[in-house]
Amino acid sequence: MKVAIIRAIKRALSLCLAFIIFGFLDNAIMLISGDLIDKTLAVSLGVSTLFAAGLGNTISDALGISIGRGVEQYFEEHLPKGNPSRAVVILAETFGIILGCLCGLAPLAFL
Repeated sequence: MKVAIIRAIKRALSLCLAFIIFGFLDNAIMLISGDLIDKTLAVSLGVSTLFAAGLGNTISDALGISIGRGVEQYFEEHLPKGNPSRAVVILAETFGIILGCLCGLAPLAFL
């Protein structure tokens, strides 16, 4: 029983880490690209800051697909084997993405 619990905790932490990385990259790319678009295209084309933010989000989402798959593949190869409950997986992924997105706000300190 203890081995199964330890295995589930290790898997949850690995899943959490994968989503922290994804959330960080997603937010950081969105903020940096949105800021660049706002300072260049928004000025020359006269579009709003919200348009620039939306376009930055689009770029981040497009890159997130390929980056996310790479991160996911890496962690799938290195995850402890086991079958944790769906609730553990959902909680780990949710916590990871929230923490990663919050960390991904770091570029705001430099923009």
